Parts: sequence; structure tokens; C-alpha cells
Amino acid sequence: MSSPLVHQGVMYMHTYPDTVLAMDASNGQVLWRYQYQSTGRSSSKMGIGLHGNKVLVPTSDLHLLALDARDGSLIWDHEIDTKSAGPGSGFRRYQLRTAPLTVGNKVIQGVTASFMPKGGFILAVDIDSGKELWRFNTIARPGEPGGNTWNDLPLEERSGGSVWHQGTYDAELNLIYFGIAPTYDTGPLLQEADLAGVTNSALYTNCTVALNPDTGELVWHYQHMPNDQWDLDWVFERQIVSLPI
Repeated sequence: MSSPLVHQGVMYMHTYPDTVLAMDASNGQVLWRYQYQSTGRSSSKMGIGLHGNKVLVPTSDLHLLALDARDGSLIWDHEIDTKSAGPGSGFRRYQLRTAPLTVGNKVIQGVTASFMPKGGFILAVDIDSGKELWRFNTIARPGEPGGNTWNDLPLEERSGGSVWHQGTYDAELNLIYFGIAPTYDTGPLLQEADLAGVTNSALYTNCTVALNPDTGELVWHYQHMPNDQWDLDWVFERQIVSLPI
């Protein structure tokens, strides 16, 4: 599933399990190979990132790596903190599947969260140090904007909102756009609760979200389908184009 990157005659690609190759794009000769020793079950990735001298790599056990593009040596290793959500296994776990997006000095990574309590998120780390700078939760929290759209469910019973695909950067507006997946636990949302001010639209599932890349603040959202009972899934890439309307 992974898409290769080619820069100045070198092809960088991710392969299974948690291995990055750099090859001469003219003849296929392997220039270097880096294999990360994951502590969990390996998962396929949709891609890696490249910025300056760094190859940016998501791993199967929720680390973000920066490798030196010249020789594959490790520059930094950031472990994404998920301790507050509790353990998961099988389909109930976090995963890094999308390629990282670089905006300025930030590496921005989406996280999938199939059946995980509290749902998925998007985070940014500093490209020089790997230190986490901000985090946006894709499942609205009780008491926060959108938090009353989950049929009055407690946070521990809200799940989904996975981020499967890379975000898109809008340099003109300084916004990043991501598509957010639905929840798979649709039963508790089927019938709207008879409570004033409470809906079952389940923000921010099936949304396009626009975030400030400097802070992670939600600037706007658009929900393509509230309360998706069919897994129609608006999670894919957002492309910026000019169209006559």
C-alpha cells in the first residue's frame, strides 16, 4: 500500500515489516536499509515523509522516527503517548497508517483508533527534536464544542474517528485539512436520545476538519454525513483545486 518518494535520484520506500529502503532510482541498487524492531504486530503503511535531510517514518508500535536521508541512521525516535486510553489488541488498537505531513518545523501524524475508547487523534511533533507540540482529538469531548453530539454517551463509550490518510496543507490560508473516519460502534447512536441540546451526529466523525498547523486549533469543520450507520467513510485525501462554480 505504500507510495514511494523520489528525490534527487534516490527512491525512499517503506516495506513490511517496519523497514525503509533507499535505492538508486536509475537502477534499483539499494543504498541503505533501516529495519525498526517493533514491539507489536507489524502493520502496513501508506507512506513515509521526506523533509530536508530527514526521512520521517511511522512505526507499528506508535513511534515516529526521523532517519538521516543520506545513510539511514536514526536522528530521533518519538514514542506517541496513549497511556490515558488504556491497552488495546486486535481490532481494538491504535495504529499509524498514514504518511506524516510536514508543515514548517512540525511533523503532523494522524492516528487510527478502531474501537478504541476516546477515539483517534492528530498530533504534531517538532521536526528537530521529535518533541510533541500539540494534539487534536477527533472525537469531541463532553463539555467541549461538539461534545453534545454523542447521544449523551460518556467519553469511554465513544470510539472511532480514525485518521487513515495524509492531511493536505493550504499555504495560502495556513490550514491543514484532514478527513475523519466514522465510528464502527453505531448501535448506541441509532436512536437519538430525548434530551434537550443532545444529538447523535457524532462529531467529528465523517468530517473535513481544518486545523491551524501552528497550534492544532480547530478552525472549522464540515460533517459530510452525521450519524453514519453504513460506514460510508469520508476519510480520504483532501485535494485543493480551483473550480469554476
